[in-house]
Amino acid sequence: MTIENIALWHKRARPKPTEKDFNVQLGCHIEEFVEMLDSIGIDYNTQKLTELYEYLDELAEGLKKGYIKTFYMDKPLLLDALADQIVTAVGVGVCAKMNMAKAVEEVNQSNWSKFNYKGFPEYDKHGKVKKGENYKPPQLEGMYE
Repeated sequence: MTIENIALWHKRARPKPTEKDFNVQLGCHIEEFVEMLDSIGIDYNTQKLTELYEYLDELAEGLKKGYIKTFYMDKPLLLDALADQIVTAVGVGVCAKMNMAKAVEEVNQSNWSKFNYKGFPEYDKHGKVKKGENYKPPQLEGMYE
């Protein structure tokens, strides 16, 4: 699976992306970061870290549900940051002894299974792609030590 195949999924899901679509996808992206924080068991022994975690979680929800919106985009800086996030995310997985290439392929196949029997997405009331009747969760067992 390549980045092009992942991009194709998103182009199928949102052929003409809107500002709302951008906000929903950004919320999903931040939600996955919060999920990563949950997975590594950080000791939130300071009030500031607890507040930051809660803020990130609320930010993700607000973007997905539409009560928080972005208002500016520096596209060159955003592109650089997103590309760096892909590279550093793979690096985190490699350092954790995970098969990132195989995991990304499995997650992408799972995402394609969200589409309905006609090969098109269905959305929740906020514009997020729903898990369709053919959805199969990713099987990541054996991809980490």
